[in-house]
Amino acid sequence: MEKENSRIKEYEEIIKLIEKKNYAKAEEMLTDLLIEKKDFYIHQLLGIVYSNKKNNKKAIDHFNLSLKLNSKNPGVLFNLAKVYEQELKMHDANKYYLEALSITKDTQLIKSYSKFLFKIGEVSRGMSFQYQYFGNIRFGKTNLKIN
Repeated sequence: MEKENSRIKEYEEIIKLIEKKNYAKAEEMLTDLLIEKKDFYIHQLLGIVYSNKKNNKKAIDHFNLSLKLNSKNPGVLFNLAKVYEQELKMHDANKYYLEALSITKDTQLIKSYSKFLFKIGEVSRGMSFQYQYFGNIRFGKTNLKIN
């Protein structure tokens, strides 16, 4: 139990480093943790670090390693979708968005997928998707409500 609490504190410290954009230190700590234990969350955090460092290849590698250890993690699926979107691999991005949405209906995920649909020219699907989950469609800073 004590070791688990220690691990949680380490994860919290690493998350703070990532939030402060101290990616080198976060990467170092995560790499050290990987020596001790192969854990899906360590790979997920490394994927986030590499994504923020614009090293999408390493980010994808670590997100995939995370999925091998926990295939139903919507956070990893969402992060993979975002990386593939940055890489302009829209088919892959769509695949991972949909897979994540099959697990959770998280607000941030729904908003990101709706924006993705607009970006790829699927405006009517994006609007329908927004309405389906939020009951309104956003145009700039205003909401259009349909009753």
